[in-house]
Amino acid sequence: MSDTDVKTKKPRKARVDSKEGVAAAIVAGGKKITVPADMTLTAYERKVFTELTEEFSKSELTAHKIRLLVTLAKQIVMLEREQVTLASEGFSLTNSHGNAVPNPRARACPTWSTSILAMRRSLGIHTRAQAGGDNREAAKRRAINKGNEGARAAYDDNLIAFPGGPGDDDDGS
Repeated sequence: MSDTDVKTKKPRKARVDSKEGVAAAIVAGGKKITVPADMTLTAYERKVFTELTEEFSKSELTAHKIRLLVTLAKQIVMLEREQVTLASEGFSLTNSHGNAVPNPRARACPTWSTSILAMRRSLGIHTRAQAGGDNREAAKRRAINKGNEGARAAYDDNLIAFPGGPGDDDDGS
C-alpha cells in the first residue's frame, strides 16, 4: 500500500464520560457565549437567545450554531409580535370599499412557525448526527456535558488552567 492510498482519518472525539471529555466540558463551562459582532439583538431577543442557548451544552455551541440561534431568537420574537397584532386586528379586515378581506398576517404567522420549526429541526439533526444518529444519545451527551460544565465552580482551587474566571457570566449583560 502506497502513501497515497492511506487516507488520514479525523481523530475521534473524546467520550463525554472520559477524563478528557470531562476536562473539556469543565473548560467549556467558562466559555462566554457572545452574539456575533455583525448581529444585534433587542433586550427581549437577547432573553430568548439566552433561553435557546441554555438548551445546549456550551461545548456543543459553535460559531455557526450561535448564528443560527440568533436568527432563531429573532424569528421567535417576530412570530410573537405578529400573533399579538393578528389577535388585535382579527382574521379579516375591511378594505377601502367596505368589503371583508383576509388579514395577510393570518398567512404570515404559519410561515414564521414553519421557518422556526425548520431551524429547530436543523439544529437538532446536526446534534443528532454528532451523537451517532440517536436522539437519546444526543440528550444523554448533552446532559453529561451540562453537568460537567456546571461542576466548574467546584474547581476553584486553581489546579486547572481555565481560559476565563470560573464565575464568568454568559448572558452578555
